Order: sequence, then C-alpha cells, then structure tokens
Amino acid sequence: MPTIEISMKTLEKLAKRKVKREDLEYVKGEIEEMSGGRAKIEIGDTNRPDLWCVEGIARVLRGESMKKIPVKKSGKSIKVDVKMMQIRPFISGFVAKSVNIDEDLLLDMIQLQEKINENFGKKRQKISIGIYNYDTIKFPVHYKAVDPAGTKFIPLGFDEPLTLNEILEKHQKGKDYGYIVRGHNLYPILVDIKQDVLSFPPIINSNYLGKVTTGFQNLFVEVTGTDQKAVLLASNIFAYSLHDRGALIESVITEYPRKTRFGTSVVSPYDFGETMTFDASKVEIFLGLSLRDAEIKNLLEKMQYRAFVKNGSVTVKIPPYRNDIMHYTDVIEDIAIAYGYENISSLEIESFTVGKLKNMTFFAEKVRRTMTGAGFLEIMSAILSSKESLCGRMNSESAPIEIENPMTENYSCVRDSILPTIMACLAKNMHNEYPQKVFELGECVIRDGRSDDGTRTVMKISAAVSGNDVGYEDISSFADALLSCMGIEYEIKAASNPRFIEGRTGEMFIKGRRCGIVGEIHPKVLNNWFIEKPVAAFEMDVDELMELSKK
Repeated sequence: MPTIEISMKTLEKLAKRKVKREDLEYVKGEIEEMSGGRAKIEIGDTNRPDLWCVEGIARVLRGESMKKIPVKKSGKSIKVDVKMMQIRPFISGFVAKSVNIDEDLLLDMIQLQEKINENFGKKRQKISIGIYNYDTIKFPVHYKAVDPAGTKFIPLGFDEPLTLNEILEKHQKGKDYGYIVRGHNLYPILVDIKQDVLSFPPIINSNYLGKVTTGFQNLFVEVTGTDQKAVLLASNIFAYSLHDRGALIESVITEYPRKTRFGTSVVSPYDFGETMTFDASKVEIFLGLSLRDAEIKNLLEKMQYRAFVKNGSVTVKIPPYRNDIMHYTDVIEDIAIAYGYENISSLEIESFTVGKLKNMTFFAEKVRRTMTGAGFLEIMSAILSSKESLCGRMNSESAPIEIENPMTENYSCVRDSILPTIMACLAKNMHNEYPQKVFELGECVIRDGRSDDGTRTVMKISAAVSGNDVGYEDISSFADALLSCMGIEYEIKAASNPRFIEGRTGEMFIKGRRCGIVGEIHPKVLNNWFIEKPVAAFEMDVDELMELSKK
C-alpha cells in the first residue's frame, strides 16, 4: 500500500478544517507515524493515485461536489515524431502559473511524482512524469526519437554532457530504468524549438530545463507512457493538485502524427466526460439503507461526484482524476463511505448454515500425508512464475497464461505446471545434504477452449528425488505408493517428453485417461537450472485422481 508523508498544517489548511485520525477513513487512510507536525499515512486504496498526495486527501475531507478547474488556453503544443509511435507513443502536458514553489510544495510535488511513477506508472514503464521551469522553455516542444550514441546533454545531477547510451551506463537513474528503452534502436527525447533538451524520458531530466527549485513561479508538467488514458489521467491528477495549491492552469495541445484513441490533437488537462447511471434501488439492495433522493445526492457530492438523482435514477459524473469506477457498485461503495459504516445498523441473522470443507480439501490432505509419510518435504510457492522458468529452463514449448501488464518479469505468467517450482527449489538447495525429496501440491491454470474464458484451474502434485544414484525406479516407486494409498489402479505407458530423458519416461493412465507423467529429468534441463545431481520426478493431476478414485 502507498505510504505518503504530509504536513498536517498543510492538510488542515487545504481541507479548511481540523483533521482527526478517524477522518482519514474517508480515504481509506491510516496514520502510521506522527512527528514534528508531519504524518506518515498509509493509503489503503491502490486504485486511487489521486489520493497519494495532501491535496487529494484534503479534497475528499472538504466534502464538496467536484468542481471543474478553470483552464486557460496557453496556445502551446507538443509535437510527436511518428517514430515515437513504436517506442513510447503517448505524451501530455500542461502549464501551471503563479504558483509559489516553497520547500513544502516542492517536497509534496516530488513525492506525488515518485509515487505515481513507481506505483501507478509501474516503475516508469507505463507512465512517468517530468516537471520543468516553464520560463526557460521555447515552445513548441518536440517529442522525438534519436540516435542514443549521437545525442548528448547534461543530465540532472551531472556537470558534463553524456550521450543517451552513457546515461544508461553512468547515471543511477539510467541503471535503474534503462531496461525500459534498451530494446529499441532509437531512444525518446524531449526538446524545445531551440533544440535545448528538457529530458530523456522516462530516465532523467536535463540539468538546465529540467531542474526545478524553490522560488520558481511557473511550471511545465509532462507525462509520457505507453497507455494513453493513464498518461492523461496522471496529467489531470497533477493539474488538480497544483490548482488546489493556488496555480493557474493552462492547457497544452499534443499533436500526434496519426489518430489515437483520443484523437489527433489532444488537449490536456483532459475531461474524459465519463458518467454512470443506475437504479437508486440498488443502494438499498447493497447497503440496506432506505435513502431519499436528496440524501443520495448529498452523499455522492461529498465524495466529489456531480450527481443527479430523480425519479429513482442516479446519474453521476466521474471526476477526471479518478480511474477506479468500473461498475455502479464502486459508486455505491462511496455512498457507504460518506454515510459512515459505523452508522449502518447491524441485522439479526435470519438463517443458520453449517460450513464444511470441500471434498478436494479432504482428498488433498490425504495426498499430503501420504507424501510426508514417504519422507518427502512439502514446499509452497507462488502461483505466478515466469515464462523462462516454465518454458525456457524446462526445455518445454508449453503456452502458459501470460499477464498483460506484469509488475516484474519473475511473475509474468500463471503456472501451468508445478515441476519448474520443484526444480527451482532443488537448485537453491544444492548445498544441503543428499538425497533430497520434495513435493508440492497446488493450483495451476491450463488452457481450456470449452470454458468461458478459455482457461481452467486444476490442482496438481509434483514430487522429485535428487541424489548421486537417483533413477527412474526411485521416483516410480513413490508414484506407485501414492496411487495405491488412494486405492487407484493404473498403468504406465512409454512416453516422450522434452523435460525428461527419452526411454526413461512414462505416462500414467487410469481407466484410459492420462493423469500424470513420471521419469528422469533431461540433462539439458538440469544444466538450465545449474543442478549438479540427477533428478527423477513425477507430476499428477489431483482433480483427475479424485474423480477417478470416486469411480
């Protein structure tokens, strides 16, 4: 959960009232530490980046209906090079004038910038924010792709010019975030009409145009990224925050070389104009509260919506700095927050039911006891893995379900097999005594064209034995013991599988249905995991075992 540090004096000034600890429940916040008039607050909502700043919290605590900030046309523009459409295509920006940048505001701006970049921006990969001294920039600004070896500027914190390649090697920010651009032949750069460099997004600002200090009055803020709506949303959040601190906001037009989701010429701050309509009766169904239209309207306005409630229908305009409203139940949740959960009366239990464990839980426990009784140690691992672990290192051509926007490459796929986890465990424990016997029983997700979403969750078990003289017979005897304890008769047929040694592999069948595989792990797989001892393993579909054991 994001944790921010703010000045309580600033919060109360912006909220226009005294703030108590319990007031932070409106933003799902909790004070972790208080010292010297500053508070560390953990925000329990990861879908609300607009709350990761003192201005956003104060906006909620004021309890006022959303007011569209006045925006003046600056006449300034950002021009996007067509080559950028294949690298980091989207950018937006705005101007904030007549704002007094003191130490307090500078710290708050940097904190909001970093929180959005690291969390909502997925460590700058999805979006990143840059802040500049507006008075030194000559518009229009050009967002273009350049040769990383032939383009130089002085990055923030340095006193000599470096090429973009050198920045990735020598600057700490280049070392931290260089992976975002390294896969491209050309790198992004932001320059003004004089060809003075603003920044090398999303890596580092220049030491000239991109250095912001106290005493500045006018700022230019830009956001670049790979998700256009997220880019525009981040611009809106920053614009509303600076407006709340007294800035006069001026719009900037982004000119794209071809049409985007939001057009060819896109103005920022951007009004998404999103609305939602639902039946007012849903409020009573979900919350058990019988509220009049005027009460619903009042509660929604406290949560910054512009609300229209009439004849049993609720229509809300969603604030342009929010991206978390996916369903009308999200709006109803805000009604509950504004009403106060503590004010909702509890109800008597009208029915009595007895819970019980699923049959799979009983069956899985029997499997676990059988394996531990045979001397195996159980491990537990995450259901998320990487394609390299599931496919590359396992010498397999399987196609696991991949996550569209993973936070890290190590957790970019949902596992379709547990065997890679077993191999990873053995690789980390080569310093321990042999022989080693480990197993894991857990969920996997496999492709299934018959299901609505094309996937099916199954329970699998995988076990392995590793040691100097381990072979097929060592693991097959344990597979036999497991199935015998389940009261299941089976047969083994010779099989070919790239993860196992040819001629030392068998598939297990029960009543003609394949339920698992057993064999000696292929030397190529052992090399990929840097495992020095032979490994023999099996993997079975526990769902199949339970179903067949019933029959």
